[in-house]
Amino acid sequence: MGTLRYFIPLLLLYQNVAAVLLYVASYSGNLTTLSLSRSPKSYTGFTPSNDYNLTVLSTFNTNTQNPSWLRLNSQGDILYLADRNSTVASYRTSTTGHLAEIQRVKAPAGGVYISFFSSGSAIAVPHYVAGVVQTYSVTSTGTITPLQRFSYNLSAPGPIPWRQEAPHPHQTITDPTGQYLLVPDLGADLVRIYAIGTDSLLTELTPFTTPPGSGPRHGAFSRDTIPADDGTQNYIFYLASELAVTVTAYRVTYLPSLGGLRFEEIATYPSLGPGHPVPPNSPTQQTGVTSGIELSPDGEFVIVSNRRDESFIGEQYSPNGTSDSLAFFSIQRQGGALDFMGLVPAGGAYPRQFSINKAGNLVAVGLQEGNRVTILERDIESGRFKGQVAEVDVEGPIICVIWDD
Repeated sequence: MGTLRYFIPLLLLYQNVAAVLLYVASYSGNLTTLSLSRSPKSYTGFTPSNDYNLTVLSTFNTNTQNPSWLRLNSQGDILYLADRNSTVASYRTSTTGHLAEIQRVKAPAGGVYISFFSSGSAIAVPHYVAGVVQTYSVTSTGTITPLQRFSYNLSAPGPIPWRQEAPHPHQTITDPTGQYLLVPDLGADLVRIYAIGTDSLLTELTPFTTPPGSGPRHGAFSRDTIPADDGTQNYIFYLASELAVTVTAYRVTYLPSLGGLRFEEIATYPSLGPGHPVPPNSPTQQTGVTSGIELSPDGEFVIVSNRRDESFIGEQYSPNGTSDSLAFFSIQRQGGALDFMGLVPAGGAYPRQFSINKAGNLVAVGLQEGNRVTILERDIESGRFKGQVAEVDVEGPIICVIWDD
């Protein structure tokens, strides 16, 4: 009997991979739900060539002009929104992508971030315009209750007075142990530090001072402690400074009796990579370069978004034929220093924010100019990017895009 060869027919149908939802906040006043799916299209030999499909699923008008930051609770059923127009709101999510508002509360002006603390029972929101951090207790049903407010002042403008005329808290982030809340303050060149009480109340501690004019914007902690040359184990804090256009790695030491944190600089790196031209800060250009920073889910790589660098040229890039970049670094397993790996096109202009899916193989980028979300694919082993696999236009300048996976 002759040997039988089995071939995969070209027309053989496979089920589509289940769609994943993403939520987008834009200055149109809308929250937009996107659907990302992947379906086999054709075959080259025995290797399937798969297409990603990114589409708008639904749009929810918030009745406010400037939705700014989104955060899902751990269950994925409540979506929180910080708005630059002085509100914080909660929404019920659904498998269809439609949102239903639960509650909206008054807040200081210029909310730009949301972080959970106290095991998800509270959120902290930095308000860039007002120079305030406000905390709220939240429930499993999405109820929001104000807790504490911390207001900041400057005795004099910083070295870049058109951006540092006042305190500008830009992020709130908890440390890996859940004991502390950190607040990078772009206007004051500080990382403010708070001890978190069992009642979700914060106690202000001595802040960490960053170099004058650096403008600290966002930070990210290492996933685990990393050994130093002397054998000690420390978490590493990676701080993206918008005005200095840098990323700095700090070794973090915990002081006794919940007394605060000490930061020891390991090294500072240009966020565009060594030797790359840096767009200047000027009174006529109010946006700095370095923006978001995230660690890959495996904790092996750091990714940073850059604006105004126009490192790539192509007709496909909206709106002006150039693309700004994402920079990616590997983390040294001994010491936690960074090694620059390269730049990848963000897919257009002003990648204000990006987020990585849980698997680590896809990065969603929100382009503030061009009003577009792009999806970039990356190799989780090497940390290198494979390229852009999907995009979709969304009404209004995009400020935040997050995964619901």
